[in-house]
Amino acid sequence: MGFMKERKEKKAQIRAIENARAQKILNGDLEPITIEYDLPPNERPYLKLSARRMSSESSIVQETTGTIKKQHGIRRAVVGSILTSSIGGGLVGSTTAGSKIKTTTVDKTIITPRQIDSGELILTNKRFIFVGNYEPVALPYEAIYGTDFTSNQIWIQYSGMLDDERYELYGENAKDIKLYYNGLTKHIVRKLPQL
Repeated sequence: MGFMKERKEKKAQIRAIENARAQKILNGDLEPITIEYDLPPNERPYLKLSARRMSSESSIVQETTGTIKKQHGIRRAVVGSILTSSIGGGLVGSTTAGSKIKTTTVDKTIITPRQIDSGELILTNKRFIFVGNYEPVALPYEAIYGTDFTSNQIWIQYSGMLDDERYELYGENAKDIKLYYNGLTKHIVRKLPQL
């Protein structure tokens, strides 16, 4: 019984430490970090994570399904689905005289995730910055009009964004992205964005 009580107390202690740490970040009680990029005077970095800039690409495919029925005798099975890139497509199989063919063609939109770039995401007291191999993204917080978070992703909405633009994050503090973003924008940034 003593072992179980000890485990529960240890878990409660770890939870209390984690909650205090999260609250400290949310309150904007943060120390600037050092990064290898030059920033303008009075701009300080507070979080740096490895990241991939992602988007979604949609394409339309046609799916044709059909059945072949022989009028006299044995019925044939469903032909199946065929993905085609042009109108009309085709059916697989053979028919014999006296058969009826019924086909249906529908357009389906397929959304595929696509990596745009990889690099580092940096949150400063003034901007959201992504430094990648191709095109950097540097947005003052005031230019961001919406955000959404999961445990290791951030979606940001801004003028000129890509379809379903998001950033997949890696590193020790990746799960804390929402805490850092909210702590910075509510307590450290001078002009708060209207989120």
